[in-house]
Amino acid sequence: METRPRDVPYCGVRKSVIKHAKPHLHQENIKHLHHWFTERYRIHLKKDIKRQPKPWTDDPILRKYRFCNVRREQDKESRWLIANIALNKKLSYENRLLNCILFRFFNKSETISIFGPLDFAKISYADIEKQFADYKRTHLNYVSFSNAFYMSGPKGAANRAFGKAGDIRIKTIKLVESYKNNTLVQRIKKAKDQKEVFEILKSYDGIGLFLAYQIFVDLTYMPDFPFSENEFTIAGPGCKKGLDLIFRDRDGMTYEEALFWLRDNQNNVFGPLGYEPKKLFSDLPVSDRYLNLMAVEGIHCEISKYLRALNGDGRPRIRFAGD
Repeated sequence: METRPRDVPYCGVRKSVIKHAKPHLHQENIKHLHHWFTERYRIHLKKDIKRQPKPWTDDPILRKYRFCNVRREQDKESRWLIANIALNKKLSYENRLLNCILFRFFNKSETISIFGPLDFAKISYADIEKQFADYKRTHLNYVSFSNAFYMSGPKGAANRAFGKAGDIRIKTIKLVESYKNNTLVQRIKKAKDQKEVFEILKSYDGIGLFLAYQIFVDLTYMPDFPFSENEFTIAGPGCKKGLDLIFRDRDGMTYEEALFWLRDNQNNVFGPLGYEPKKLFSDLPVSDRYLNLMAVEGIHCEISKYLRALNGDGRPRIRFAGD
């Protein structure tokens, strides 16, 4: 993703601290991190780009368990959101923004496909309820919400706003509609930088720190959204766990500053291990062939899962048909 003109560089962090930091890294785990993200990206190239038959890797952990892509936009659900919401020319700017939020509350394209994407100016809840009922007749055990993200926040907010009785899916849609009525879109349009967008999202009931950042990244997939994913980040719980495995000492940097530091120093950190970003990210535009800030955040969410399996301390929950 290209950096956009309104992006504030090093938004929300201390650039001088990052530039002068001399952190102490866990060199063994750096090797594992480099192996994980290069091998995971090669799987993407073989599986999704070249359409080669499996197995796509000799790594037994990556063959057995599912991990997110190195680039978030290459994951299945993000691809659907980009194609059907962010780039949907039939939807207004406001509707694309609101549908991005609604999508992340369900985090399941199959559910959104039942009734949407929506035009929030003319929602018919009777029609949506019928569509859910019709779908259930042929999908008796269907679960509408993904368990990929921690979703109790939106559900709790929907129940607080619209009562505990009734269909939680309908109440979730009504919750996003209430954001529209409470000027969320207008406030985001006036935001001066990336952090302000994040803070605006976080100020609405049901959107916590983790979801606010994920929704912010979703909005950056909209071509007319003024900010990119390249100059702002929030380290979620999984990312912090990964950073603690990579940094023995962050030399006074916050977790977010450590992510910027790794982005800025990726060639020095991983180069001695054989890192060749222009070759590895060969399917991306030339200007994007490096670990951007979102990718750096994402790989740290995954490395702790990989190291647990590698060290015999546990295993990822979801199996992967990579054999």
